[in-house]
Amino acid sequence: MLTVVPIFAIESIAMMFIRTAEIRAVVATLAITVLFAASAARAQSKAPDAVASPAAKKKTLGQEVKALVVKYTPDRIKRDREFKKAAALFPDFCRHWEQDLHERETNNLSKLKFNVKAGFKTATYTAYGKVAGCESHQSKDGYSIGKLSYEEFIYYLAGKSEDEAKHASPRAISEIRTTEIFRWDNGKWFY
Repeated sequence: MLTVVPIFAIESIAMMFIRTAEIRAVVATLAITVLFAASAARAQSKAPDAVASPAAKKKTLGQEVKALVVKYTPDRIKRDREFKKAAALFPDFCRHWEQDLHERETNNLSKLKFNVKAGFKTATYTAYGKVAGCESHQSKDGYSIGKLSYEEFIYYLAGKSEDEAKHASPRAISEIRTTEIFRWDNGKWFY
């Protein structure tokens, strides 16, 4: 014989199942409605004499439904909102990164280590160019990604004394194009 508590438990489980099934039905109905509306609009917009380019690939109905469902999931909508904020803040991040590179170069110059080569005091240090590329984009899953690029130079100094070497014109011995990738997480760019 069932008591009152197990009856309520069975009733609660049944209600949760019904709510879950209702949500799934609503999402499926919405996806199908959007798909049919998009298909009708696409069919009307095509001119009869239009020639499709060979690069254009037609998606199957299943692929279109999947793309729509992915595009309108709560996680994707959240990532799209995050990307708008991240993309707006990335240029400031690039300027800050450029300032950090300048400070690193200044630090490198202040800590030169000299060696003696053929009677001359010599040293090398790393310097950095201006940020040449600063762009942000979304991965196919919607995650925000930032890409920053700049030139990195290794300079050689030489002189009869350390002081003369420090004031000599540096000679570039290496030039490297550097690209760094950053991710957006918890409301800021990480490196």
